[in-house]
Amino acid sequence: MGTRWSSFRTAVNWVNGSTLAGLAVAALGGATRERGPDGVFVAGGYRLPVPAQPCFTVGSVVVTRRPAQWLLDPRRAELFTHEVRHVGQYALLGPLFLPAYLVACGWSYTLTGSYGCRNVFERHAGLSAGGYRELPLRPWAGRVRTALTRPPR
Repeated sequence: MGTRWSSFRTAVNWVNGSTLAGLAVAALGGATRERGPDGVFVAGGYRLPVPAQPCFTVGSVVVTRRPAQWLLDPRRAELFTHEVRHVGQYALLGPLFLPAYLVACGWSYTLTGSYGCRNVFERHAGLSAGGYRELPLRPWAGRVRTALTRPPR
């Protein structure tokens, strides 16, 4: 990610309101925020039970249940990069990101029983970097896929 993209992404997320929403969510969850690199805020100490993930992103705000410095530690660079990819997704979709993300969660859960492994947004952000793992399709979904990809006779 270059500085131009980072600056553009940050500005777009302010304009589309998603960063303001992220700061509000962080404040409602009792998180304290600090500036991270490339215009991203990291809000640590989030205390609400929803969502269940240890980290999540709203606009240019990455929220974590742990202290912000935990996520900013170089040993978690891969996880931080995963979350920053979501920041870019918010810049592209704006307020449509959250409903699109929820639909993708539903699709993934329907196919696999996991909200993340077939979620297009999590796949783009890097499944393993976000703590997700590949799971097989449910048996019915595998049969449908096989039927759809079978060459005609």
